[in-house]
Amino acid sequence: MSPNANLVASIEALLAAAKGYNIDKPDHVARVNMLGQLEALHYQLEDPTEAMFRQLTNYSETSAVRTLRQMNVLEKIPREGSISSKQLAANTGTNEEVLTRLIRVLTSTGVLKALGGDVYAHTSRSLAFLDTAEITSFSVDEIAPIAYKMPEYVATHEPGSIFNPRQSPFSWGNDAEGKTFYEFLLDHPDRLKRFNTAMTTQESALPVLGMFPFTSLLKADADPSRAFIVDVAGGRGQSLLQIKQEIEAAGGDMGKGKVILQDRKAVLDAVPDEQIPGVEKMVIDFFQSQPVKNAQIYYLRRIMHNWQDAECRKILQNIAAAMAPDSRLLIGEMVVPDVPEGVDKTVYWMDLCMLIIGGKERSEREFSTLLDSAGLKLVKIWRNKLGSQTVIECHLK
Repeated sequence: MSPNANLVASIEALLAAAKGYNIDKPDHVARVNMLGQLEALHYQLEDPTEAMFRQLTNYSETSAVRTLRQMNVLEKIPREGSISSKQLAANTGTNEEVLTRLIRVLTSTGVLKALGGDVYAHTSRSLAFLDTAEITSFSVDEIAPIAYKMPEYVATHEPGSIFNPRQSPFSWGNDAEGKTFYEFLLDHPDRLKRFNTAMTTQESALPVLGMFPFTSLLKADADPSRAFIVDVAGGRGQSLLQIKQEIEAAGGDMGKGKVILQDRKAVLDAVPDEQIPGVEKMVIDFFQSQPVKNAQIYYLRRIMHNWQDAECRKILQNIAAAMAPDSRLLIGEMVVPDVPEGVDKTVYWMDLCMLIIGGKERSEREFSTLLDSAGLKLVKIWRNKLGSQTVIECHLK
């Protein structure tokens, strides 16, 4: 098929998908598939030089958003209606010319809407920057400055240094080599608070359910003295509660085995008992021996990506040593596809973030190798319909 025929076929396929799409009752999978077709079509038509300038546009857009937020401009644009640059400048005490030039960057990319005559309005995209402000703030203020200094880091460090969490680019860029990213944040409560808020926001966008069939593990003859599920480093128990609710909604009874939430003392002390009914709290350090033996399920969600292989291996070995022959370890993580697929780029920009702070997103092969080194085997990856989020099922070797 000729290049021109390929182009026409791509457009016709997109048109056919659009004709079958119900915009009043949008199907999420269909919508994302159409976006993927549109993106592929864009790549077919885009000139290499245009692609380079698009990257510069991304950088400019990010800079404009953060500067306008710092100037309190985005907040002063009414959520309904519009406002002139002159009035915005008066309301924020900023220079109208500078304000207008920054806004133009965002109207050119559809983040804000230009109505003519230097009058502007919000779009759903600009409101997203306000409503999920902490993710943008953390990524741009904490990660991006280090990302731009990565060439200097690799020029001044031995190649293997980047895999030492105490010599991460983040630690180096903050004059804190010798401390991990998390130890550094403990010394800076304001930055720790921003990080926690950003992670809570992102957490809500990543599914817990809809992949692994938790209800299938309930047994009528289960030993009540045996823990049913142990959520290792489970934070405030948000994932554990969703699992518990799904099982109980299906008529299951988790009362035949303990439901245990493990984390550091400071984390658990901040969780009122009434927020996690039926759940036992247990203080642990996952780099030490796992105190709960023979649980039916050990659950790790969004923990592995925080650490390099050496640290992950220790965490996994401690769990493996506690497992019974029929125990399962379930790992909730994104898995990097062998070949980029779809429009969801989350796993790729997240992996760069983790490279900077001392962690790692992994492919199926990398997970399999890591698990094998800890005495475990990868049984199955239960995938989400969209995106890279999965539940990785593991047994003892």
